[in-house]
Amino acid sequence: MRRVAAMPARAPAPSRSGRGRTPRRAARPTLLQRHWRKAALAGGVLAAVAGGYLFWPGAWIDARIVALDARIVASTAAAGLVVERVMVEGRNETSRETLLEAVGVKEGDPLLAVDPEAIRARVEALPWIKSAAVARSFGGTVSLALTEFEPFALWQRSGKIMLVDRSGETIDSGDMARFGKLLLLVGEKAPDHADELVEMLASEPALRNRIRAAVWVGDRRWNLHFDNGVEVKLPEFNSAAAWHELARLDRAQGLLERDLVSIDMRLPDRLVVKLAPDAAAQRNDPGSDT
Repeated sequence: MRRVAAMPARAPAPSRSGRGRTPRRAARPTLLQRHWRKAALAGGVLAAVAGGYLFWPGAWIDARIVALDARIVASTAAAGLVVERVMVEGRNETSRETLLEAVGVKEGDPLLAVDPEAIRARVEALPWIKSAAVARSFGGTVSLALTEFEPFALWQRSGKIMLVDRSGETIDSGDMARFGKLLLLVGEKAPDHADELVEMLASEPALRNRIRAAVWVGDRRWNLHFDNGVEVKLPEFNSAAAWHELARLDRAQGLLERDLVSIDMRLPDRLVVKLAPDAAAQRNDPGSDT
Protein backbone atom coordinates (compact mmCIF):
# COMPACT_ATOMS: atom_id res chain seq x y z
CA MET A 1 0.00 0.00 0.00
CA ARG A 2 1.29 3.37 -0.96
CA ARG A 3 1.98 5.97 1.60
CA VAL A 4 0.77 9.45 0.97
CA ALA A 5 3.21 11.92 2.31
CA ALA A 6 1.84 15.18 3.66
CA MET A 7 2.86 18.12 1.53
CA PRO A 8 4.57 20.86 3.48
CA ALA A 9 2.67 24.16 3.67
CA ARG A 10 3.90 26.63 1.08
CA ALA A 11 5.39 29.73 2.61
CA PRO A 12 4.07 33.03 1.31
CA ALA A 13 6.12 34.44 -1.50
CA PRO A 14 8.15 37.41 -0.39
CA SER A 15 7.49 40.75 -2.04
CA ARG A 16 9.85 41.89 -4.74
CA SER A 17 11.30 44.43 -2.42
CA GLY A 18 11.76 41.81 0.28
CA ARG A 19 9.34 43.61 2.61
CA GLY A 20 5.66 43.12 3.43
CA ARG A 21 3.18 45.30 1.58
CA THR A 22 1.80 48.34 3.46
CA PRO A 23 -2.01 48.69 3.21
CA ARG A 24 -3.22 51.70 1.26
CA ARG A 25 -4.63 54.66 3.19
CA ALA A 26 -8.37 55.03 2.68
CA ALA A 27 -9.37 58.04 0.58
CA ARG A 28 -11.23 60.81 2.41
CA PRO A 29 -14.90 60.99 1.43
CA THR A 30 -15.95 63.95 -0.68
CA LEU A 31 -18.44 66.57 0.55
CA LEU A 32 -21.20 64.96 -1.52
CA GLN A 33 -20.36 61.53 -0.11
CA ARG A 34 -20.49 62.90 3.43
CA HIS A 35 -23.93 64.42 2.74
CA TRP A 36 -25.22 61.12 1.35
CA ARG A 37 -23.72 59.27 4.30
CA LYS A 38 -25.59 61.57 6.69
CA ALA A 39 -28.82 61.02 4.79
CA ALA A 40 -28.35 57.23 4.76
CA LEU A 41 -27.48 57.16 8.46
CA ALA A 42 -30.46 59.33 9.32
CA GLY A 43 -32.69 57.09 7.22
CA GLY A 44 -31.42 54.05 9.07
CA VAL A 45 -32.13 55.69 12.41
CA LEU A 46 -35.64 56.61 11.28
CA ALA A 47 -36.32 53.07 10.09
CA ALA A 48 -35.01 51.55 13.31
CA VAL A 49 -36.99 53.85 15.57
CA ALA A 50 -40.17 53.62 13.51
CA GLY A 51 -39.78 49.85 13.17
CA GLY A 52 -39.67 49.45 16.94
CA TYR A 53 -42.90 51.36 17.23
CA LEU A 54 -44.77 48.89 15.00
CA PHE A 55 -44.75 46.42 17.86
CA TRP A 56 -46.34 48.84 20.32
CA PRO A 57 -49.70 47.37 21.33
CA GLY A 58 -52.91 49.33 20.98
CA ALA A 59 -53.88 52.48 19.07
CA TRP A 60 -51.61 55.35 18.13
CA ILE A 61 -51.68 57.48 21.25
CA ASP A 62 -50.82 61.17 20.97
CA ALA A 63 -48.31 61.08 23.79
CA ARG A 64 -46.50 58.16 22.17
CA ILE A 65 -46.39 59.97 18.84
CA VAL A 66 -44.81 62.99 20.51
CA ALA A 67 -42.30 60.75 22.24
CA LEU A 68 -41.52 59.02 18.95
CA ASP A 69 -40.94 62.36 17.21
CA ALA A 70 -38.57 63.44 19.97
CA ARG A 71 -36.65 60.16 19.67
CA ILE A 72 -36.34 60.54 15.91
CA VAL A 73 -35.12 64.13 16.15
CA ALA A 74 -32.63 63.30 18.90
CA SER A 75 -31.35 60.22 17.07
CA THR A 76 -30.83 62.01 13.76
CA ALA A 77 -29.11 64.92 15.51
CA ALA A 78 -26.78 62.46 17.24
CA ALA A 79 -26.10 60.95 13.80
CA GLY A 80 -24.92 64.37 12.57
CA LEU A 81 -28.07 65.68 10.91
CA VAL A 82 -27.94 69.22 12.33
CA VAL A 83 -28.13 72.78 11.05
CA GLU A 84 -24.73 73.87 9.81
CA ARG A 85 -25.61 77.14 8.11
CA VAL A 86 -28.48 79.53 7.29
CA MET A 87 -28.35 81.01 3.78
CA VAL A 88 -30.38 84.11 2.85
CA GLU A 89 -31.05 85.74 -0.53
CA GLY A 90 -32.94 88.97 -1.19
CA ARG A 91 -32.42 90.78 2.12
CA ASN A 92 -32.03 94.57 1.76
CA GLU A 93 -34.21 96.50 4.19
CA THR A 94 -34.68 93.81 6.85
CA SER A 95 -31.91 93.81 9.45
CA ARG A 96 -29.90 90.63 10.00
CA GLU A 97 -30.80 90.50 13.69
CA THR A 98 -34.52 90.89 13.03
CA LEU A 99 -34.46 88.17 10.39
CA LEU A 100 -32.50 85.65 12.47
CA GLU A 101 -34.86 86.20 15.41
CA ALA A 102 -37.82 85.39 13.17
CA VAL A 103 -36.10 82.33 11.72
CA GLY A 104 -35.41 81.00 15.21
CA VAL A 105 -32.78 78.50 14.04
CA LYS A 106 -29.11 78.39 14.98
CA GLU A 107 -26.09 76.27 14.14
CA GLY A 108 -26.19 72.86 15.82
CA ASP A 109 -29.99 72.61 16.06
CA PRO A 110 -31.48 69.26 14.92
CA LEU A 111 -32.27 69.62 11.22
CA LEU A 112 -35.50 67.60 11.51
CA ALA A 113 -36.73 70.06 14.17
CA VAL A 114 -36.67 72.83 11.55
CA ASP A 115 -40.21 73.56 10.31
CA PRO A 116 -39.92 75.44 6.97
CA GLU A 117 -43.61 76.38 6.91
CA ALA A 118 -43.51 77.85 10.43
CA ILE A 119 -40.37 79.82 9.56
CA ARG A 120 -42.00 81.15 6.38
CA ALA A 121 -45.03 82.37 8.34
CA ARG A 122 -42.87 84.16 10.91
CA VAL A 123 -40.63 85.76 8.29
CA GLU A 124 -43.54 86.96 6.14
CA ALA A 125 -44.96 88.71 9.23
CA LEU A 126 -41.96 91.08 9.21
CA PRO A 127 -42.73 94.60 7.87
CA TRP A 128 -40.52 94.55 4.77
CA ILE A 129 -41.09 90.96 3.66
CA LYS A 130 -43.57 90.48 0.83
CA SER A 131 -42.97 86.74 0.43
CA ALA A 132 -40.48 84.09 1.53
CA ALA A 133 -39.52 80.57 0.47
CA VAL A 134 -37.83 78.32 3.04
CA ALA A 135 -36.11 74.98 2.43
CA ARG A 136 -33.80 72.63 4.32
CA SER A 137 -31.32 70.11 2.90
CA PHE A 138 -29.56 67.04 4.29
CA GLY A 139 -26.33 68.97 3.83
CA GLY A 140 -27.30 70.93 6.94
CA THR A 141 -28.37 74.10 5.11
CA VAL A 142 -31.53 76.10 5.83
CA SER A 143 -32.17 78.37 2.82
CA LEU A 144 -34.37 81.47 2.64
CA ALA A 145 -35.28 83.29 -0.57
CA LEU A 146 -36.86 86.64 0.29
CA THR A 147 -38.86 89.10 -1.76
CA GLU A 148 -39.05 92.50 -0.06
CA PHE A 149 -41.47 95.33 -0.75
CA GLU A 150 -40.12 98.10 -2.99
CA PRO A 151 -41.05 101.65 -1.90
CA PHE A 152 -43.01 103.31 -4.67
CA ALA A 153 -44.85 106.34 -3.27
CA LEU A 154 -46.27 107.98 -0.16
CA TRP A 155 -50.02 107.77 0.31
CA GLN A 156 -52.04 110.25 2.34
CA ARG A 157 -55.27 108.72 3.57
CA SER A 158 -57.54 109.88 6.41
CA GLY A 159 -54.91 112.35 7.53
CA LYS A 160 -52.18 109.71 7.78
CA ILE A 161 -49.22 109.26 5.44
CA MET A 162 -48.12 105.72 4.61
CA LEU A 163 -45.47 104.13 2.41
CA VAL A 164 -46.81 101.92 -0.39
CA ASP A 165 -45.36 99.66 -3.06
CA ARG A 166 -46.33 99.67 -6.74
CA SER A 167 -49.39 97.49 -6.12
CA GLY A 168 -50.65 99.87 -3.42
CA GLU A 169 -49.86 97.58 -0.48
CA THR A 170 -48.75 99.50 2.59
CA ILE A 171 -45.26 99.06 4.06
CA ASP A 172 -44.71 99.54 7.78
CA SER A 173 -41.23 101.02 7.36
CA GLY A 174 -40.98 102.74 10.74
CA ASP A 175 -38.89 105.52 9.18
CA MET A 176 -40.78 107.79 6.80
CA ALA A 177 -38.21 110.62 6.71
CA ARG A 178 -35.85 108.91 4.26
CA PHE A 179 -38.67 108.45 1.73
CA GLY A 180 -39.66 112.12 1.67
CA LYS A 181 -38.66 112.56 -1.99
CA LEU A 182 -41.17 110.01 -3.23
CA LEU A 183 -44.34 111.23 -4.92
CA LEU A 184 -47.17 111.92 -2.48
CA LEU A 185 -50.49 110.39 -3.55
CA VAL A 186 -53.74 111.75 -2.13
CA GLY A 187 -57.14 110.11 -2.46
CA GLU A 188 -58.99 106.98 -1.40
CA LYS A 189 -58.03 104.91 -4.46
CA ALA A 190 -54.99 106.88 -5.60
CA PRO A 191 -52.49 103.97 -5.36
CA ASP A 192 -54.68 101.85 -7.65
CA HIS A 193 -54.05 104.31 -10.50
CA ALA A 194 -50.55 105.55 -9.59
CA ASP A 195 -48.59 103.10 -11.73
CA GLU A 196 -49.97 104.58 -14.95
CA LEU A 197 -49.52 108.13 -13.64
CA VAL A 198 -45.86 107.64 -12.69
CA GLU A 199 -45.10 106.16 -16.11
CA MET A 200 -46.70 109.20 -17.78
CA LEU A 201 -44.90 111.73 -15.58
CA ALA A 202 -41.52 110.10 -16.27
CA SER A 203 -41.88 111.01 -19.95
CA GLU A 204 -41.23 114.67 -19.01
CA PRO A 205 -38.54 114.40 -16.31
CA ALA A 206 -37.93 118.15 -15.96
CA LEU A 207 -41.53 118.68 -14.87
CA ARG A 208 -41.76 115.41 -12.96
CA ASN A 209 -39.02 116.49 -10.56
CA ARG A 210 -41.05 119.55 -9.58
CA ILE A 211 -44.24 117.69 -8.61
CA ARG A 212 -44.80 117.31 -4.89
CA ALA A 213 -48.24 115.68 -4.81
CA ALA A 214 -50.84 114.08 -7.07
CA VAL A 215 -54.49 114.12 -6.00
CA TRP A 216 -56.92 111.54 -7.37
CA VAL A 217 -60.17 113.47 -7.95
CA GLY A 218 -63.65 111.99 -8.32
CA ASP A 219 -62.20 108.54 -8.93
CA ARG A 220 -61.46 109.56 -12.52
CA ARG A 221 -58.60 112.09 -12.95
CA TRP A 222 -55.53 113.77 -11.38
CA ASN A 223 -54.64 117.21 -10.02
CA LEU A 224 -50.89 117.84 -9.86
CA HIS A 225 -49.31 120.12 -7.24
CA PHE A 226 -45.93 121.67 -8.10
CA ASP A 227 -43.15 122.87 -5.83
CA ASN A 228 -44.08 126.55 -6.37
CA GLY A 229 -47.70 125.98 -5.29
CA VAL A 230 -49.26 125.86 -8.77
CA GLU A 231 -52.03 123.29 -9.24
CA VAL A 232 -52.51 121.67 -12.65
CA LYS A 233 -55.86 120.00 -13.33
CA LEU A 234 -55.43 117.19 -15.87
CA PRO A 235 -58.40 115.96 -17.94
CA GLU A 236 -60.05 112.59 -17.44
CA PHE A 237 -59.25 111.51 -20.99
CA ASN A 238 -56.07 112.13 -23.00
CA SER A 239 -54.19 113.12 -19.85
CA ALA A 240 -50.87 112.13 -21.42
CA ALA A 241 -51.41 114.57 -24.31
CA ALA A 242 -52.25 117.33 -21.83
CA TRP A 243 -49.12 116.53 -19.84
CA HIS A 244 -46.91 116.84 -22.93
CA GLU A 245 -48.62 120.11 -23.87
CA LEU A 246 -47.95 121.50 -20.40
CA ALA A 247 -44.26 120.63 -20.76
CA ARG A 248 -44.14 122.30 -24.22
CA LEU A 249 -45.74 125.52 -22.93
CA ASP A 250 -43.40 125.63 -19.97
CA ARG A 251 -40.34 125.24 -22.20
CA ALA A 252 -41.59 127.82 -24.71
CA GLN A 253 -43.21 130.39 -22.42
CA GLY A 254 -42.13 129.57 -18.86
CA LEU A 255 -45.76 128.95 -17.98
CA LEU A 256 -45.14 127.49 -14.54
CA GLU A 257 -42.90 130.42 -13.61
CA ARG A 258 -45.71 132.94 -13.92
CA ASP A 259 -47.67 134.27 -10.97
CA LEU A 260 -50.42 131.64 -11.14
CA VAL A 261 -52.54 129.67 -8.72
CA SER A 262 -53.86 126.99 -11.08
CA ILE A 263 -53.85 125.77 -14.67
CA ASP A 264 -57.01 123.98 -15.81
CA MET A 265 -56.47 121.63 -18.75
CA ARG A 266 -59.81 119.81 -18.61
CA LEU A 267 -61.24 121.57 -21.67
CA PRO A 268 -59.92 120.10 -24.93
CA ASP A 269 -59.74 123.40 -26.86
CA ARG A 270 -58.50 125.91 -24.28
CA LEU A 271 -56.30 126.48 -21.26
CA VAL A 272 -57.80 128.23 -18.24
CA VAL A 273 -55.41 129.86 -15.80
CA LYS A 274 -56.12 131.46 -12.44
CA LEU A 275 -53.84 134.30 -11.42
CA ALA A 276 -52.47 134.74 -7.94
CA PRO A 277 -54.35 137.44 -5.90
CA ASP A 278 -51.62 140.07 -6.28
CA ALA A 279 -51.31 139.49 -10.02
CA ALA A 280 -55.09 139.59 -10.45
CA ALA A 281 -55.36 142.86 -8.51
CA GLN A 282 -52.63 144.46 -10.60
CA ARG A 283 -54.31 143.33 -13.79
CA ASN A 284 -57.68 144.80 -12.72
CA ASP A 285 -56.18 148.11 -11.56
CA PRO A 286 -56.88 150.70 -14.29
CA GLY A 287 -53.83 152.70 -13.26
CA SER A 288 -51.36 149.88 -13.55
CA ASP A 289 -49.19 149.22 -16.57
CA THR A 290 -50.29 146.47 -18.90
